[in-house]
Amino acid sequence: MNSKSYTLEGIGEILVVKHSQARKLTLRLKPGQPPKVVIPRLMSFEMGYSFAVEKRQWIIEHLPQLEKIAQQMAFDEQHEFKSRMATVRFRLCETRCVQAIKVDDGFELRFPMSTDFQDARVQRQIRLFLTEMLRSQAVAYLPERVKKLAEECGFKYRHVSVKNVHTRWGSCSAQDNINLNIHLMRLPEHLSDFVILHELCHTVHKNHGAGFHDLLDRLVCGREKELDKELNKYKLQF
Repeated sequence: MNSKSYTLEGIGEILVVKHSQARKLTLRLKPGQPPKVVIPRLMSFEMGYSFAVEKRQWIIEHLPQLEKIAQQMAFDEQHEFKSRMATVRFRLCETRCVQAIKVDDGFELRFPMSTDFQDARVQRQIRLFLTEMLRSQAVAYLPERVKKLAEECGFKYRHVSVKNVHTRWGSCSAQDNINLNIHLMRLPEHLSDFVILHELCHTVHKNHGAGFHDLLDRLVCGREKELDKELNKYKLQF
């Protein structure tokens, strides 16, 4: 088990999560998500919970701002979600439970008429569905796209992994294993390709030196800075 849920008075649910690369306790607050304490793998969940108890007042002081942001980010009947391969719409219907209905251009998520789209639990449920949809799309598309671009440009790599990453669009290990963010499926294809080419260039150049930028810029026809600027307009998470 890598995570454990607790209830903290005045806050509600919090999560304590073990991470293999964590070196200290870290408290993370994100709109629409329960507070999360990240702890080293060998630390007990109870120590993580105790840390949250110590920070309880600080969390409470920051919750209103998070709730305001979450409301601005809320998915509802007026705000549909689009990936490159599907559109997801949200509807209140005469149904007893949440239903995901396949339609021509994507999905329709149907909720009971009593549903409050501003409820954080509802938004977490929606984001869970969207995350799994993006993961499915990414698994089906990204490895084949990497293979095609690598063959066209003469790169060699070992393996492609697809993950839900919060900090970067992609990465390339010293062993030439490429990791790609499922949220690339929210980007236009030319930006997704730009990220893939960026990581493929790291199979040749392991840093961001002049040789790396010269190679990447040549592959995108002199548009590296332009595409990088365009990519920065997109958020890593929805």
